[in-house]
This record gives sequence, structure tokens and C-alpha cells, in this order.
Amino acid sequence: MEPILHREAAAHGLTPDRLRHSSLAHPVDGVSITREDAASLDAICRAVQLVLAPDVVFTHITSAKLRNWWLPFIPDSPIVACTQSEAPHHNRRGAFVRRCDIPPGHRMAINGIAMASAEWTIVELAEHFGLIDLVIVIDCALHRNDTTVEAIRATMRKGRRGVRVLRRALELCDGRSESAWESALRLLFVLSGIRVEPQVVLRNANGDFIARVDLLIVGTRRVAEYDGAGHRDRDQHRDDLRREKACARLAFERFGYTEIEIRRHPELIVRDAEQALGLDFVSARLDFWNHEFESSSLSGQGRRDLLHRLSRFARATSPRSAQAASGATL
Repeated sequence: MEPILHREAAAHGLTPDRLRHSSLAHPVDGVSITREDAASLDAICRAVQLVLAPDVVFTHITSAKLRNWWLPFIPDSPIVACTQSEAPHHNRRGAFVRRCDIPPGHRMAINGIAMASAEWTIVELAEHFGLIDLVIVIDCALHRNDTTVEAIRATMRKGRRGVRVLRRALELCDGRSESAWESALRLLFVLSGIRVEPQVVLRNANGDFIARVDLLIVGTRRVAEYDGAGHRDRDQHRDDLRREKACARLAFERFGYTEIEIRRHPELIVRDAEQALGLDFVSARLDFWNHEFESSSLSGQGRRDLLHRLSRFARATSPRSAQAASGATL
């Protein structure tokens, strides 16, 4: 069902009572969609853009979610858009419209939805994301060929909020990662001073393909991989065992790690790598990781801090309504 503009409801034979029916949702003032469509961000954005100024494009967290990038879990994430003009609907419940100067080259339409370019979206996310979360997002964008490191660098503006963390993220990103937690595992090693090579292809003496592994600890025959929920599937588990034996026959030792281990026991993962490298365990090796981990959404406090930073975009009521109410009490 197409979105229903309230100003055109009468022309479609819809009364105000019908618009308030429980089968309809109202993502922003002035437009309704079905409850089923309200579960789709694409459908919500198509409806929202009908009541915003023509030059408005979706950006920041909204643009990233529309692209299905690897993002922190953000329940009820706000709709964030950008305009260059004094839009008549700038203050509208349900959408936060920023005034920012997005160059024409960074404005595009994907599946009929106006949004900022991938690199501009990343520049805006850098204003609020910590280093680990930002690297994971960039890894995803690179992996899906949505942008390049060079394009992101060309979009950066000196002095802009978040530019320092973005510079660090671009030094750490790697588009070969195939999942968010694989990126997190790679960062755990890198921030601890342990060199790893992503997506290494293992072959036998005849050059036959044996396996492609998540991470190879450079200078060893130790393989480190992220084992997600999918690895508990019976068929996947069978394939994993076959693959693990094939690696063992080539004298490669596979260590699989879970989300819980990455979040709660990083010292054990680093200790495994040190053992493979023949190094003594040095607790200070984890200092950089621990600092960035606490600032990321992987930690409880980091996630709460991120949600707080993003709360400025939440528009439960129209500021105009709030201003009118405030004026009435004077």
C-alpha cells in the first residue's frame, strides 16, 4: 500500500477516524503507512520523504541502515536527514532534519530513496561513533564496494567533529572482513600489537584449494576465526570439522572464538596468539584494546553512551508544538 498523505486523505475517501485506525502507523506527522510497512525502514523513508522538503536526503545512521551496514544494535533508531534550505517542515515529529552543506556529488537516490553518499554517511557517523564501531562500519562499506578509503579521505573536512577518530579508523580498516565480529576479532589482535592477515587461502602441496581462513597470525601456522551462531547448525558443524581436519593435515592449527570470548575474555585470545608466537604474556598489550572497547557499543557503558549521543536526533514531538506550549504558559 502506498503512503497516505493526510492532506489528501479526503480525496481517497478516508476520514480522520480511519487514519487513526490501529492498522495504520504514522512515522512522521502528515503521513500514514500500514503497520506491516512500518517494519521496513525503506517503506518508512519513502513515506517520510513525501512530507519533507525536496532537497532533503537521508544521512547518518539512517543512510547506514538503509545500506544494511554492520551497525551497533540501536532499537528505534531515529530518522536522520539533511537539508540545505530553510525547509518548511524542518521541525517535524519523527524526523530530525539537520542543516548541512552536502555537495551535489554526495547526493543520490537508491531504490527511490534520496540519501547521502556512502563516504559522506561515514564522515557523519564519525561524529558519534567510537573507533571500534566506526572501523566495523567502514569494513562493511569497503567489503560491499560501497566506497573506498580514498573516497572517504577526499570527503573529510579539516576541523570537522570526528575527523580525528576517522583518520585512525582509516588506518585500521580492512575490507576483507566478512562480518562485524570478524572485524572486532581482527581489531583485538591489531590493537594488541599482533599482526594478522585476513582471508588467507590455504593450499596443499599440489596447489589445490583447502580452505580460506578468517585470520592468520603472521609468522605462525595459527588460524584465528570467529565462530558465530551459524556454526552450531548441524550441516555447518559437519563442514567445519571437515575443514578443521584439512587444515590440521597442513599443520595449521585453528582456534575458533565466540562473541562472548571477544567481549569478556580478550586476554585469553591474546594469550593464545602470544603462545603461538612464542612470546610471554604481557597484560599491558591489551591496554589499547581495553580503552577502545569501553568506548564502543561492544561494552555496556559504551553502548549506553552511544545511545545517549544519538538521543539528540529523537523527535517524539514537534519543536513547534513545544514552542507553542511554552509560549502559552508565559
